[in-house]
Amino acid sequence: MAFSRPEYENILISVANPENAQQLVRLAQLVSTKRATLHIMNVTRDKPFPEREKSWRQGSQLVMDTTHFAQRLGRAAKPLAATSSSIPDSIVNAAEDVGADLIILGWFGRITPVAVRRSSVVNKVLHGAHCDVTVLKSRKDLAGVEKVVVPVGPNKPRPERLALADTLLEHSGARGEIVHVLTEGDHEETQEDATALLKEIAGLLTVEVETRTIHAKSVLEGLLTGTRGADLILMGPGREWVFDRFLFGRTADNLTNRVEASVVMFKGSEYSMVAWTRGLLKALSSLVKRQFRI
Repeated sequence: MAFSRPEYENILISVANPENAQQLVRLAQLVSTKRATLHIMNVTRDKPFPEREKSWRQGSQLVMDTTHFAQRLGRAAKPLAATSSSIPDSIVNAAEDVGADLIILGWFGRITPVAVRRSSVVNKVLHGAHCDVTVLKSRKDLAGVEKVVVPVGPNKPRPERLALADTLLEHSGARGEIVHVLTEGDHEETQEDATALLKEIAGLLTVEVETRTIHAKSVLEGLLTGTRGADLILMGPGREWVFDRFLFGRTADNLTNRVEASVVMFKGSEYSMVAWTRGLLKALSSLVKRQFRI
């Protein structure tokens, strides 16, 4: 195997909304073993005393309720609450303090350029954390996941995402499908290339998965077809995620907005400058290839 399963020992779960707090815990349950400790955190923004005191009480109650929920699931869970002028900095610092190897966050509403810029918490944690980070767009109860779709591009996904997919599929018992899209304007990759890629990826996993190549006018159109009927979609960041107007990249953001499934966006531990450089090199490489064909 080209990767090893993630052995998360400390997972920091940032809870801010009662509507998805339990689903964040269920996600942690799907990607870790019972040896992991879940650190349930809420950060209250530093405000004038009356507002801060009310927010603190609400946040603390949410933390305790979520901690008790995790404990009822048989998981070791510890409450953590803080007040800070910078919520993302507080989350990143807390992750370092508890030795977190994974941070789990939730996303609310549609993903738009304006929302990404305004939601400095998720965006700044993605860019500032030195450990793995997942962002959950919750639409369905993760306790009942039956089908998980993992979209892949023309290159083999990073080992961390394959390892996470492998763990998630085993723990959920769900049916897995790896989906790849060939577009009409793509003359570099053939059906044979796509088939070989999917076979290689499927062979790296310890669980059996189905594979599917979809021909479509665009990657987004193909993925909308390929993810139909899924309960959960696991995606990695596109090369644009390091730019302020995207959460995980143009295609990933648009797909997340339009599907009915829950979406887990996973970013392996990586400094933003490294990711930015890698994305820039990929973009330049694609540009050179297109010009060369002309």
